Amino acid sequence: MGSSPAAETQEVGIKDQAHLWNIIYGFADSLVLRCAVEIGIADIIKNNNGSITLAQLSSKLPIPNVNSEHLHRILRYLVHLNILHQETCNGGVDKVYSLKPAGTLLSRDAERSMVPMILGMTQKDFMVPWHFIKEGLENSGKTTAFEIAMGIDIWKYLEDKPDQSQLFNEGMAGETRLLTKTLIEDCRDMFQGLDSLVDIGGGNGTTIMAIYKAFPGIKCTLYDLPHVVANSHEHPNIEKMSGDMFEFVPSAQAILLKMILHDWTDEKCVNILEKCRVAIPKETGKVIIVDVALEERSEHELTKTRLILDIDMLVNTGGRERTADDWGNLLKRAGFRSHKIRPIRAIQSVIEAFP
Repeated sequence: MGSSPAAETQEVGIKDQAHLWNIIYGFADSLVLRCAVEIGIADIIKNNNGSITLAQLSSKLPIPNVNSEHLHRILRYLVHLNILHQETCNGGVDKVYSLKPAGTLLSRDAERSMVPMILGMTQKDFMVPWHFIKEGLENSGKTTAFEIAMGIDIWKYLEDKPDQSQLFNEGMAGETRLLTKTLIEDCRDMFQGLDSLVDIGGGNGTTIMAIYKAFPGIKCTLYDLPHVVANSHEHPNIEKMSGDMFEFVPSAQAILLKMILHDWTDEKCVNILEKCRVAIPKETGKVIIVDVALEERSEHELTKTRLILDIDMLVNTGGRERTADDWGNLLKRAGFRSHKIRPIRAIQSVIEAFP
């Protein structure tokens, strides 16, 4: 009586089995991608006038005695992942490979390179916590699967491991370059007329430098933890400040929180937002939040990516991606009188909050 007629009569077919096989081996996508980065496939193709045969690639890899048949299978999978494009030449004898748009992001010197992010997120230490999702569901003193697996939270881990911290910040910077370009192009009106802006948790300064370049009339400040600011880019017209956003937020007309709040619980976000509200002028100030605005039932092509990022936050930081209603409730708790959400050409949206 408890099951529906549809569930009782629904036939399970080969597509359902294949769907689960694809999920079970989802890690294959990540680790084949990592392999492609480690051996430099994208850069080799780029430096070979944009295309390459299997034999040419075999001769250029940083591996002695390459097994060409094994390499062919890796390339075939990368074609399936829409990383590479494959054509045939010499009457179908040779296969020629070139980079698809996503494949260009695997080049180490590409402006929007995702190489640091790929290497960082697929390294062993960052894969282990995913095996502790079940334990992370328990109400215990340790709030994340990462902390259960590694014994410390992700921020302490990065602070204690400078190499990993650098890789993490480089990865975020690569993501930031694309996102910031879109942010500036799609939201010029949001920045025009501002006299000052602080980028909270601004990492190595990629975002604030791009904003200053586009709007040189804005007094720009980078604010992050001391060990992050110490390794940030230098710019003569951008002030650097180090500190803890849970303790203090510098004053400015506008405060930018780009991909920051999704790392934290609602309670900690309210703490940050309250400090931001106090730090901006009541009449002309605003907080600019760049984060995902989830649409849980949407068929939008980016919905799965946004939901994956939410699970990433669950596992690693204890934060979450939020719906429009979640954002409204959060900002109301922090004392903001109004806000508006505007989509941009990105996984994230822009939320402007007014004190």
